[in-house]
Order: sequence, then C-alpha cells, then structure tokens
Amino acid sequence: MPNPELSSAHSQWNLGTSIDNSELKKQTLMIVDDYQSNLDAMNALFGYQYEVVLKDNAKDAINYAIQQDVDLILLDVDMPEMNGYEACTVLKSNVMTAHIPIIFVTAADSPDEEEKGLLLGAVDYVVKPLNLSILRVRVRNHMELVHYRKKLEVLSCVDGLTGASNRRQLDTMLLQHYASTIRYGNCLALLMIDIDNFKLYNDTYGHTQGDQCLKQVAETIMSVRRRETDIVGRYGGEEFAVVLPDTDVEGGLVVANKLLKRIRDLNIKHSGNPTSKIVTVSIGLAVFEAKACDHQEISLEEFIHQADKQLYVAKHSGKNCVSQVTVNTEVSQKS
Repeated sequence: MPNPELSSAHSQWNLGTSIDNSELKKQTLMIVDDYQSNLDAMNALFGYQYEVVLKDNAKDAINYAIQQDVDLILLDVDMPEMNGYEACTVLKSNVMTAHIPIIFVTAADSPDEEEKGLLLGAVDYVVKPLNLSILRVRVRNHMELVHYRKKLEVLSCVDGLTGASNRRQLDTMLLQHYASTIRYGNCLALLMIDIDNFKLYNDTYGHTQGDQCLKQVAETIMSVRRRETDIVGRYGGEEFAVVLPDTDVEGGLVVANKLLKRIRDLNIKHSGNPTSKIVTVSIGLAVFEAKACDHQEISLEEFIHQADKQLYVAKHSGKNCVSQVTVNTEVSQKS
C-alpha cells in the first residue's frame, strides 16, 4: 500500500547531505513496488544520487535485470501475480542476476518473515513505515560494498604493471571466445607478441626503464584494438597476446602489421637491438577457421601452440615481422 512517509520525501530529505562520490552516482538502483506513488517517492529520494530504474511488477523487473546492469534492488514483498519472495527466488537462481543484492522493503514485520527473506538470499530487510534516513544509509552502505566488489573484480583481472589483462583473465576470455567460435562457425585470430631482444634492453638500460618500455608497448598494443571484444593480455614477461574474435587471416594481418609499425613509431632507443637500434616486436599469428576444421581434432592448446610456433618462426626470420598460419592448413607466411 502507499507509504505516507515516502510521499513527503521531497520535503523531508536534505539534498545537501548527498555523498560526493561520482563513481557511486553512476550505480543503478532498481525499485520494485506495485504502487506508483511509492515508486515516485523513492525516485525522489534516490534519483539525484543513483541511476534509478522503476518497475511496478516483479516479472518486468526480472527481465530488466537479466538484460541490463543493476547494482542493487529494493524489492517490495506484497505484490500481485508474483510477490517479492518469489521474485527473489527467481533472481537468485539465475546466473545472470544471482549476484545482485536485494533489500526487501515490506510492512511484514514479524521475525519469521524477516528470516524467510534473508534465507532466500536478501542482504537486508527493511520494515515499513520507513525511516528515510536509515533507508538511505542502508542503501548507501550496500552500494559501497558493490562498488568495492566490482573494483576488486577488475583488479583481479588486470596486470599490475601494464594495465593489460593478466594471464588468468586472458586464458578465461580466450577459452570463451574459442568455444563461441566453434559454436557459431566463425573465425578467431590470436596474436602472440614478443619484444625483440628485451633481455638486452634490461641489461643495457636497467629494469626500471625496462618496466617503462613494457608499459609503452602494452599501451600501444591496446590502442590498436578495434572493438571492445578484442582482448589484450600480458602472457608473461615481455610477451603479450591479442585475441580477435570474428577475425580472419586478412583482418589479423591488418592488426599485426599496424602494430609492428606503431611500435617502431614509438622510436624507443634500443642499442642492444642488432638490427634497427629501436624497440621492435615479433608477432606470431594463428587463425582458427571453425567451418574448415574438424572440431574434434583442434584443441585450444593446439591453437595456442600454433600461434606460439609462428612467433618462433618470426623470431628466426629476422625479427620485427609477423608470421602467420591458418590452423589445419599448416600454410605459413612471413610479412
């Protein structure tokens, strides 16, 4: 039922007490309640701080949460067709929405009802009539937890020195894209990239300068990405990898050759490089064409091995070049 305290939210809340945190303001708060007056009042209470999504029924809320990014849900319990407990059960059983914290907002104030809601997976249980100050603080606290959880997730996927994906994230994304390529019969390109004579660079200029060189090379590789789905990762040491979904041999060569040029254009002095006296890279390119392969014969490990093998070919063909192969044809070419 409509809440009289919420209806006066505009006048009761002092907007000057908002948290000055731009990252938190970008978070999305979904409010689910079958009374429009409650939705309007909640929007007035939280709309200036969060991106607020209003839903007047549980089914629409679930569909939205599956398709869009939602950070926190305020969920009414007493709703027609599907109540809050049922909606929570559906959300927590779906891998796409199970991570979203839920706060029940309800007039049911018995300990048994609260226990039921928490056992279903809610992170909090707020009883009407609402104390607006306390509700605001509870939402803020849970949003902060979401913010830091996401921050940790990002940090756990990033190489601390270069900012590229770390090896764990690279392996995960490569596996996902490889499986998708097989499923849909597309192409997948993998570039294995190694800085030429990098040990000599470290010996000549020291490890501090070597770290700076790695950062510059990583930034340059990431600048060549064409799409958000392209993955750049640090494979280990001075070796990087680029995963290019839906990319054939021609597309892979375009990226590889552009990368060779941009690294040279950095003009990083490297007196230990016997050929060009600047930092260069060698690239091994392997392209997996799912339509042309017997899926049972091509493993992800073999695909990676083929790219690594082409890197070895490029290294022994004078460096500062790219060597390519289409998996299963064993036809390679130096560029």
